[in-house]
Amino acid sequence: MLEKHSDEKLMSTFSNSQDINNQGAFEVLYQRHKGPLYRFIKKSVNNEQDANELFQDLWFKIINSKQSYDPQQKFTTWAYTIARRLMIDLFRKNGVSEFQEFNEELTNNESLLQLPEDEFSQHQMSQQLKSAIDTLPLLQRQTFVMKHDGGLSIREIAEITGQPQEQTKSQYRYAVKKLKMALERWL
Repeated sequence: MLEKHSDEKLMSTFSNSQDINNQGAFEVLYQRHKGPLYRFIKKSVNNEQDANELFQDLWFKIINSKQSYDPQQKFTTWAYTIARRLMIDLFRKNGVSEFQEFNEELTNNESLLQLPEDEFSQHQMSQQLKSAIDTLPLLQRQTFVMKHDGGLSIREIAEITGQPQEQTKSQYRYAVKKLKMALERWL
């Protein structure tokens, strides 16, 4: 029954310690979002040990901050914002520059990549795509992963990253352009 509730309703239920469904609501939220959030963190930090630690920290932070959650706010935006802030803290602690500057031309062609027909080629293309995503500058990588893996809109990503929507849209376009260049053999 809880599986049919929105994320925001589940978070409100989880926040209410008087509700007998509060632990079940958390479990549904966790199951629903663990994959995309973990992949977002892992693709952003490119280190499995750091990703695992940040992923645990993220869910502890969600649990510990449940009383401050605003049910008017979209849960995914809130969760990705927390994840991103944890990553920024890690980058600062490790002395890593969070964002890389770049100036590139925009492309008007944003169509999705066409998959090769045979399974072996699909696997090769998948490996090439993973490698290409890993080489994107951090903000482009995060934007691409949040949009494609997390299913977030450009507006939601802009809110999470604290950037203007047009800048976020440009980040996405840059990422798509670079990925297409890396996969031009498959197109």
